Amino acid sequence: MRVYLRCEAEEEKLLRDILEVDFVVGSLEDEDLSRPSAGDVVLVDLTYMGYDWRDDLAGLRHALNEGVRLVAVLGRGQLHSVDGHAPLDDFVAEGSTPDEIRARLRRQAGDDISPTPALGELEIDEDRYEARVGGVPAGLTYKEFELLRFLMARPGKVFTREILLEQVWGYDYFGGSRTVDVHIRRIRSKIEVEGHTYIRTVRGVGYIFEHQPPE
Repeated sequence: MRVYLRCEAEEEKLLRDILEVDFVVGSLEDEDLSRPSAGDVVLVDLTYMGYDWRDDLAGLRHALNEGVRLVAVLGRGQLHSVDGHAPLDDFVAEGSTPDEIRARLRRQAGDDISPTPALGELEIDEDRYEARVGGVPAGLTYKEFELLRFLMARPGKVFTREILLEQVWGYDYFGGSRTVDVHIRRIRSKIEVEGHTYIRTVRGVGYIFEHQPPE
Protein backbone atom coordinates (compact mmCIF):
# COMPACT_ATOMS: atom_id res chain seq x y z
CA MET A 1 0.00 0.00 0.00
CA ARG A 2 1.16 3.53 -0.81
CA VAL A 3 -0.12 6.75 0.76
CA TYR A 4 -0.56 9.74 -1.57
CA LEU A 5 -0.73 13.23 -0.09
CA ARG A 6 -2.86 15.96 -1.65
CA CYS A 7 -2.19 19.14 0.29
CA GLU A 8 -0.10 22.30 0.47
CA ALA A 9 3.69 21.94 0.51
CA GLU A 10 4.10 22.93 4.15
CA GLU A 11 1.40 20.51 5.30
CA GLU A 12 2.88 17.77 3.12
CA LYS A 13 6.25 18.09 4.83
CA LEU A 14 4.64 17.66 8.25
CA LEU A 15 2.61 14.66 7.11
CA ARG A 16 5.64 13.03 5.47
CA ASP A 17 7.57 13.29 8.72
CA ILE A 18 4.69 11.53 10.47
CA LEU A 19 3.83 8.88 7.88
CA GLU A 20 7.16 7.81 6.39
CA VAL A 21 7.76 5.91 9.63
CA ASP A 22 5.22 3.31 8.47
CA PHE A 23 4.31 3.91 4.83
CA VAL A 24 5.65 4.61 1.36
CA VAL A 25 4.50 8.18 0.73
CA GLY A 26 4.06 10.14 -2.50
CA SER A 27 2.56 13.44 -3.69
CA LEU A 28 -0.64 13.63 -5.73
CA GLU A 29 -1.14 16.48 -8.20
CA ASP A 30 -4.06 16.98 -10.61
CA GLU A 31 -2.20 15.32 -13.47
CA ASP A 32 -1.44 12.25 -11.33
CA LEU A 33 -4.96 11.33 -10.18
CA SER A 34 -4.94 8.08 -12.16
CA ARG A 35 -1.72 6.90 -10.50
CA PRO A 36 -3.07 5.45 -7.20
CA SER A 37 -4.28 1.87 -7.60
CA ALA A 38 -6.68 -0.30 -5.64
CA GLY A 39 -5.55 -0.61 -2.04
CA ASP A 40 -3.65 2.69 -2.02
CA VAL A 41 -4.78 5.56 0.22
CA VAL A 42 -5.15 9.20 -0.75
CA LEU A 43 -4.93 11.58 2.21
CA VAL A 44 -6.37 14.96 1.21
CA ASP A 45 -6.36 18.14 3.28
CA LEU A 46 -9.75 19.87 3.01
CA THR A 47 -9.42 22.22 5.99
CA TYR A 48 -9.22 25.26 3.69
CA MET A 49 -12.43 24.35 1.82
CA GLY A 50 -14.94 25.47 4.45
CA TYR A 51 -18.47 24.25 3.73
CA ASP A 52 -17.65 23.35 0.11
CA TRP A 53 -15.49 20.39 1.04
CA ARG A 54 -18.08 17.81 -0.03
CA ASP A 55 -18.07 18.98 -3.66
CA ASP A 56 -14.27 18.95 -3.86
CA LEU A 57 -14.15 15.50 -2.29
CA ALA A 58 -16.81 14.13 -4.65
CA GLY A 59 -14.80 15.32 -7.66
CA LEU A 60 -11.66 13.72 -6.33
CA ARG A 61 -13.44 10.45 -5.63
CA HIS A 62 -14.79 10.40 -9.18
CA ALA A 63 -11.30 10.93 -10.65
CA LEU A 64 -9.61 8.17 -8.64
CA ASN A 65 -9.42 4.54 -9.68
CA GLU A 66 -11.83 2.07 -8.14
CA GLY A 67 -10.59 0.58 -4.90
CA VAL A 68 -8.50 3.59 -3.87
CA ARG A 69 -9.26 4.57 -0.29
CA LEU A 70 -9.92 8.21 0.43
CA VAL A 71 -9.18 9.80 3.81
CA ALA A 72 -9.74 13.51 4.48
CA VAL A 73 -8.21 15.91 6.98
CA LEU A 74 -11.11 18.09 8.15
CA GLY A 75 -11.25 21.22 10.25
CA ARG A 76 -13.14 21.17 13.54
CA GLY A 77 -15.89 23.28 12.01
CA GLN A 78 -16.40 20.75 9.20
CA LEU A 79 -16.89 17.69 11.39
CA HIS A 80 -20.59 18.33 12.07
CA SER A 81 -21.37 17.80 8.38
CA VAL A 82 -19.76 14.35 8.15
CA ASP A 83 -22.33 11.61 7.63
CA GLY A 84 -22.74 8.27 5.90
CA HIS A 85 -23.21 9.96 2.54
CA ALA A 86 -19.81 11.66 2.47
CA PRO A 87 -17.68 10.13 -0.32
CA LEU A 88 -14.78 9.12 1.93
CA ASP A 89 -13.55 6.03 3.73
CA ASP A 90 -12.42 7.82 6.87
CA PHE A 91 -11.32 11.22 8.18
CA VAL A 92 -8.99 12.75 10.73
CA ALA A 93 -9.60 16.01 12.53
CA GLU A 94 -7.20 18.90 12.10
CA GLY A 95 -4.71 18.82 14.96
CA SER A 96 -4.87 15.03 15.48
CA THR A 97 -1.78 13.42 16.98
CA PRO A 98 0.70 11.52 14.79
CA ASP A 99 -0.36 8.31 16.54
CA GLU A 100 -3.99 8.80 15.56
CA ILE A 101 -3.19 9.67 11.94
CA ARG A 102 -0.99 6.59 11.52
CA ALA A 103 -3.59 4.39 13.24
CA ARG A 104 -6.34 5.64 10.90
CA LEU A 105 -4.25 4.82 7.83
CA ARG A 106 -3.21 1.41 9.17
CA ARG A 107 -6.90 0.69 9.60
CA GLN A 108 -7.48 1.50 5.93
CA ALA A 109 -4.54 -0.68 4.92
CA GLY A 110 -6.05 -3.72 6.62
CA ASP A 111 -4.38 -6.89 5.41
CA ASP A 112 -2.22 -4.97 2.94
CA ILE A 113 0.32 -4.16 5.66
CA SER A 114 2.74 -6.98 6.23
CA PRO A 115 2.74 -7.97 9.89
CA THR A 116 5.83 -7.36 11.94
CA PRO A 117 7.53 -10.78 12.05
CA ALA A 118 7.84 -12.65 15.31
CA LEU A 119 11.36 -12.72 16.72
CA GLY A 120 12.00 -15.67 18.95
CA GLU A 121 9.20 -15.83 21.50
CA LEU A 122 8.20 -12.20 20.94
CA GLU A 123 5.48 -11.29 18.45
CA ILE A 124 3.38 -8.22 17.67
CA ASP A 125 -0.33 -8.44 16.83
CA GLU A 126 -1.21 -5.21 14.97
CA ASP A 127 -4.94 -5.97 14.88
CA ARG A 128 -5.24 -6.46 18.63
CA TYR A 129 -2.57 -3.90 19.55
CA GLU A 130 -0.99 -6.65 21.59
CA ALA A 131 2.50 -7.99 22.16
CA ARG A 132 2.91 -11.62 23.17
CA VAL A 133 5.82 -13.54 24.61
CA GLY A 134 5.59 -17.27 24.04
CA GLY A 135 1.94 -16.79 23.09
CA VAL A 136 1.10 -15.03 26.36
CA PRO A 137 -0.01 -11.34 26.25
CA ALA A 138 2.67 -9.08 27.71
CA GLY A 139 0.19 -6.52 29.05
CA LEU A 140 1.71 -3.46 27.38
CA THR A 141 0.03 -0.08 27.60
CA TYR A 142 -0.81 1.77 24.37
CA LYS A 143 2.39 3.84 24.40
CA GLU A 144 4.52 0.86 25.37
CA PHE A 145 3.06 -1.06 22.43
CA GLU A 146 3.65 1.83 20.01
CA LEU A 147 7.25 2.22 21.16
CA LEU A 148 7.97 -1.51 20.89
CA ARG A 149 6.26 -1.71 17.51
CA PHE A 150 8.31 1.21 16.20
CA LEU A 151 11.61 -0.33 17.33
CA MET A 152 10.72 -3.88 16.33
CA ALA A 153 9.85 -2.78 12.79
CA ARG A 154 13.38 -1.37 12.43
CA PRO A 155 15.71 -3.99 13.91
CA GLY A 156 19.38 -3.16 14.03
CA LYS A 157 18.89 0.62 13.84
CA VAL A 158 19.80 2.93 16.72
CA PHE A 159 17.35 5.68 17.67
CA THR A 160 18.02 8.60 19.98
CA ARG A 161 15.56 9.41 22.74
CA GLU A 162 14.65 12.62 20.92
CA ILE A 163 13.71 10.77 17.73
CA LEU A 164 11.66 8.25 19.70
CA LEU A 165 9.81 11.06 21.45
CA GLU A 166 9.14 12.73 18.12
CA GLN A 167 7.98 9.61 16.31
CA VAL A 168 6.00 7.88 19.07
CA TRP A 169 4.75 10.73 21.26
CA GLY A 170 4.51 13.40 18.57
CA TYR A 171 5.79 16.90 17.94
CA ASP A 172 3.47 18.48 20.51
CA TYR A 173 4.73 16.40 23.44
CA PHE A 174 6.37 18.52 26.12
CA GLY A 175 7.80 15.79 28.36
CA GLY A 176 11.51 15.06 28.66
CA SER A 177 13.58 12.18 27.32
CA ARG A 178 13.32 10.39 30.66
CA THR A 179 9.84 9.36 29.50
CA VAL A 180 11.49 7.11 26.90
CA ASP A 181 13.75 5.52 29.52
CA VAL A 182 10.81 4.78 31.79
CA HIS A 183 8.80 3.17 28.99
CA ILE A 184 11.78 1.12 27.79
CA ARG A 185 12.32 -0.17 31.34
CA ARG A 186 8.68 -1.17 31.63
CA ILE A 187 8.70 -2.87 28.22
CA ARG A 188 11.81 -4.84 29.14
CA SER A 189 10.23 -6.02 32.37
CA LYS A 190 7.30 -7.41 30.38
CA ILE A 191 8.95 -8.97 27.31
CA GLU A 192 12.49 -10.00 28.17
CA VAL A 193 13.24 -13.71 28.27
CA GLU A 194 16.21 -15.52 29.71
CA GLY A 195 19.39 -14.63 27.84
CA HIS A 196 17.80 -11.99 25.59
CA THR A 197 16.31 -8.57 26.39
CA TYR A 198 15.63 -7.53 22.77
CA ILE A 199 16.04 -3.78 23.38
CA ARG A 200 19.63 -2.76 24.05
CA THR A 201 20.88 0.57 25.34
CA VAL A 202 23.55 2.22 23.19
CA ARG A 203 25.45 4.31 25.70
CA GLY A 204 25.37 8.02 24.94
CA VAL A 205 23.04 7.56 21.94
CA GLY A 206 19.74 5.78 22.57
CA TYR A 207 18.19 2.37 21.95
CA ILE A 208 18.35 -0.42 19.39
CA PHE A 209 16.14 -3.45 18.84
CA GLU A 210 18.29 -6.56 18.46
CA HIS A 211 17.00 -8.53 15.50
CA GLN A 212 18.66 -11.79 16.49
CA PRO A 213 16.30 -13.96 18.56
CA PRO A 214 17.66 -16.00 21.45
CA GLU A 215 19.18 -19.34 20.53
